[in-house]
Order: sequence, then structure tokens, then C-alpha cells
Amino acid sequence: MEEEFNWDLFETDQNEFNERMTRAAFENTYLILTGKATYESMLERESMQTGSIDQYVNTSVLFNPMSDNYSPKFPHLHNQVDRDELIDTLIAYYTESEEYEKCSDLVKLKKTLC
Repeated sequence: MEEEFNWDLFETDQNEFNERMTRAAFENTYLILTGKATYESMLERESMQTGSIDQYVNTSVLFNPMSDNYSPKFPHLHNQVDRDELIDTLIAYYTESEEYEKCSDLVKLKKTLC
């Protein structure tokens, strides 16, 4: 008897992966914008890990680090609209997850960049 593919298990794994990737993107973007990490240091840390390519999901971010306008200190924040939208998106995400200290850091950052 041939075993059938378990689509429910596949969808559960896919949902968990998507949630992990989303969380990593928000966390990494927060760390970079607040000066607590750099994208390069994140990539370097991940490259030292053994494992498969899917480990690099942990270095996902909410901006394009390959952009010509990329600045390691304030990535992709050369445009006022992009900057405000990015920070507001982070604030909304952390408000929903009740991480108010991060919200406070981002509000302070937004005020200093205005």
C-alpha cells in the first residue's frame, strides 16, 4: 500500500516557516535601524552556522540591502516616505505583539530622523 502525501502537515510546516520568516524580518530590521546590529554581521553570523540554505531566513529584512541606495547605518531610509512607512510598519507590528519597549525605541528614532 502506497503512503499518501500529508497536505495538512505540509501546510502547517509552510505556515510555521512563513511566521518564522516574518518574525525574523521584523526583528532584523528593528536591530539594524536601532543600531544594535548590521546586516553584514547578521550574514556573517549565519554563514558560520552549519545546515541547509533555509537557515538564511534568519537574515531576512524589510528593505532591500542590495539597493544602490543602501546605507549600512540607516538602510534604505533616504526617502522620507519610505522611512516613515517602514518605521510605522514596525511600530504597528510590535504594538500588536505587545512589545512596547521596541515601539518606544522606534518612536524615538522616528523623532530624531525628522
